[in-house]
Amino acid sequence: METSPKEQRGRHGQSASSALPNLADRPTVRLPFRPVGALMRCPAPTSPLQAAPLAASLGRRLQHLARAAFINRNFALLWWGQAISSVGDYAWDTALVLWVATYLVAGQSWAPLAVSGLVLAATLPQIVVGPLAGVFVDRWDKRQTMVTMAALQAIFAVLLVLPAASFSLPLLGRVQLPLFWRLGVVYTDVALLSIFAQFFIPAQFALIKDIVPEKRQDQALETFQAIQGLAVIIGPPVAAVLVFGLGFGWALVLNALSFVVVFLATLAIQAPPSAHSVTPGEVGHFSREFLDGVGYVAGHVVLRTILVAEVLTWLGFGALQSLGYFFITGNLHAPASDYGLLGADFGLGAIAGAVLVTVLGQRIGLARILWIALVTSGLFVIVMSHLTSFYPALGAAFLFGVSTTAVIVTAGPLTLDSTSREFVGRVTAVINPVGRLAALISVALAGSLVSTVLRGFHASVLGIAFGPVDTIFTGMGLLAVIGGIYARVSLRRMIARPMPSPGESSPGLTGAEGGTKQ
Repeated sequence: METSPKEQRGRHGQSASSALPNLADRPTVRLPFRPVGALMRCPAPTSPLQAAPLAASLGRRLQHLARAAFINRNFALLWWGQAISSVGDYAWDTALVLWVATYLVAGQSWAPLAVSGLVLAATLPQIVVGPLAGVFVDRWDKRQTMVTMAALQAIFAVLLVLPAASFSLPLLGRVQLPLFWRLGVVYTDVALLSIFAQFFIPAQFALIKDIVPEKRQDQALETFQAIQGLAVIIGPPVAAVLVFGLGFGWALVLNALSFVVVFLATLAIQAPPSAHSVTPGEVGHFSREFLDGVGYVAGHVVLRTILVAEVLTWLGFGALQSLGYFFITGNLHAPASDYGLLGADFGLGAIAGAVLVTVLGQRIGLARILWIALVTSGLFVIVMSHLTSFYPALGAAFLFGVSTTAVIVTAGPLTLDSTSREFVGRVTAVINPVGRLAALISVALAGSLVSTVLRGFHASVLGIAFGPVDTIFTGMGLLAVIGGIYARVSLRRMIARPMPSPGESSPGLTGAEGGTKQ
């Protein structure tokens, strides 16, 4: 039987192919280079066939990285809102000081007092209103509280344009408020913005507990602290450019827009129902709820230790803020223009400290980091106080920023882990204001001692010279070292526990060890 030419060609191809080895069965050997003239086994990476898979792979990697860094959509919204707000806040704080000192009260003999009034207007609400705000934050819905406070902050930030500019009114012509009225408006506005923040911050802290899985809450708070360090570096230079380049009004616009961003980001968050300290229909008792919050902190060993750590940290930081200028010009014999480098240097240390805690937190434990950071921060201050050269002092200040930030960063996750949802607002409103009060006391005490009791003081101990400023720094450093030893003893059971495996939350103290933790 004859076959057609087409079938013969097919059989001939089959016999020929059967005679050759099957190349598909051979293992692929990757050559170190492609010989000239050799066929390419796959399309080039830039060809249309590979462009889409590579783009998709890159997109998946970026998406995975975003999920790892920002945890989930709700936290990403909260993070970006806080990042923009923090930069705006630091820029606004710096711009306000520059505007008041350089333009508003320039040449007045009481100009330093006017600038101090800004600090006082921002700090007093933290101490007076902060503890009271925690009671209401625990009663209210956390997300709604943040939305309301961000809206109020945006409105009152815009109102600062009144003392900042002159304007025209029908029948009255050009209007400009008298100097003392302008200062009064500024102080009032700063105080109101600070009051609103006392409700916003505890609500934000509690919201993290609602929208972030428990095993990722430490990471969430650590990334929040990294924002603060970055804002310290970016904010002041931005403020200087705005004030001296474009005018103070642009700094006001930036700050107001940052609050608008926070408002919109918080509004977009989808949060579960918040825990409430008062059940629906129940009448709250302010004094009882407030005392319950204070007792909760005092009766919990972890929270009590964190409170002591925060107080000692802010005592040292407050003294550094108030005496930093005199330390640079007097002890280091550096020009006053180098003072700004100290703040930027501390900001870099703050970022490094936040990253360090993020990397080492789950490996060695947050409780262990807390006491080590307290001890090292005190030692760095003591060493820095006896230096006489600017650049070694910058190195010590950087390390002080690392260790101080490590204390603050570890305190946040430990506090959140040790606090029941219905107590987060009050616990935050007890610990934070007490820390700010310690900073205020440190500023006032350090300045008054150097100006009065220690004025002209000089002594030598074991060949080490002591003057007014370095004596204050040494005393604050010793307090931090003592606080670290106290934390080591107080949290010894938590420190002795084995570290959790990745994906598990850090073990806390409960029951008899933890006091009133529920």
